Amino acid sequence: MPTPNFANRTLYHGENLGFLRGINSGTIHLIATDPPFNKGRDFHATPDSLAAGARFEDRWSWDRDVHQDWVDAIQDDWPAVWQVIEASRAAAGEDMAAYLCWLGVRLMEMHWVLRNDGSLYLHCDATASHYLKTLLDAIFGRKNFLGEIIWNKQNGVKTRTRWGNENDSILSYAKRRGTHQFFTTDPDCRVPYSEISLQMHFTKVDDDGRRYRERKINGKSYIYYADDGRFIGNLWNNISSMQANTPLNDESTGHPTQKPIALYERIIRTSSSEGDVVLDPFAGCATTCVAAERLSRHWVGIDIWDKAHETVIQRLQLEGLAGPGGDTDRLLTFGQIGYSTVPPIRSDDGETASPILKTKKKRVKEPPGPKMTRQEMVDTLIEETGMVCAGCDREFDDPLYLQLDHKTPRAEGGLNHISNRMLLCGPCNRIKSDKLTLNGLRAENRRRGRMAKE
Repeated sequence: MPTPNFANRTLYHGENLGFLRGINSGTIHLIATDPPFNKGRDFHATPDSLAAGARFEDRWSWDRDVHQDWVDAIQDDWPAVWQVIEASRAAAGEDMAAYLCWLGVRLMEMHWVLRNDGSLYLHCDATASHYLKTLLDAIFGRKNFLGEIIWNKQNGVKTRTRWGNENDSILSYAKRRGTHQFFTTDPDCRVPYSEISLQMHFTKVDDDGRRYRERKINGKSYIYYADDGRFIGNLWNNISSMQANTPLNDESTGHPTQKPIALYERIIRTSSSEGDVVLDPFAGCATTCVAAERLSRHWVGIDIWDKAHETVIQRLQLEGLAGPGGDTDRLLTFGQIGYSTVPPIRSDDGETASPILKTKKKRVKEPPGPKMTRQEMVDTLIEETGMVCAGCDREFDDPLYLQLDHKTPRAEGGLNHISNRMLLCGPCNRIKSDKLTLNGLRAENRRRGRMAKE
């Protein structure tokens, strides 16, 4: 397996995209993260709390928050992702498209750094969960969807104008379904049976006075004891939110979007083993990091908040897991809590996220020299060949009718370099898709009688 190029218990301080791109591919077992939700408002920490000063704007603008190189990369290597972004623009507006583009480039990198047996848990709510589900389908693949966890926060929402938001969603995906880790047999992942279920099904009592039920499945008998509880499903309604008036407030840091440790401990228990590496690219007040430490996992956090490093140390101290200098008595071999404002240096092939699993041929590295943007390539090709579709030889009087594409598809090992680029009209682009080469497209157009001169 690839070698990690980061130390355990490291918190990286800064914008997370650069740090994600610095992590070696295939080195993370589990990503459990709680990114912004696109709520369209600002969040501030409670004054005089441990997280005092923490704030962020959960508002998104295409002009302010989206970089052209992200758009170029998505259009070149993740066309399905681009279609999701464009669909969200049509359905929900430009702010939703900007949010999905901003988060999408980070999710691509998360996919890249996960091991083949790894998984992702993405926390969200009804604001954008349906768009994020489609976005993740495009990145991870619909077949790798493990389920949508509904977390009932038990926050007593009251409203007279709409249904109250009592639930959050946690979308779960495997890197490769069938190889991922999943442990629902953990006793801490069980919940008590309902009273109705106990009365209807657990009607027998053994010699020790334990209530049980017996079931026959495919001719075999199975015994289920009432005291063992049932495996938790995707409805989690026994973990209260931080805002509720419960003992969980003892762990509150005042961070505006803090989640309870019990919630992330359940995620970590079900999808990782002791000693595995857990990553949270939106570490915030370090709930994922603290939960990983409590469960003897290695962890890495990334956050842009200035006090994130100080907060994780203070929280671990409150948990009795770290000393004043960041040392831990319980797990001495894990060393100290690291801090860095510089991304790790990759020791693998150095490629950034791309749908490598779909590539049929090994890609040749891009030629050296400055990279051209998509618009620069369009301008250069128009100057060299005119406004002519390379697929059907039709001429156009407006460049808006022409689209940049690859002569050899990316899935066949084609480069993003201008030497592998061409301009196609819309109909030719649809026929070519991501399967035909330029020669294959022209042959298909001849077969259909679509060539301009013919």
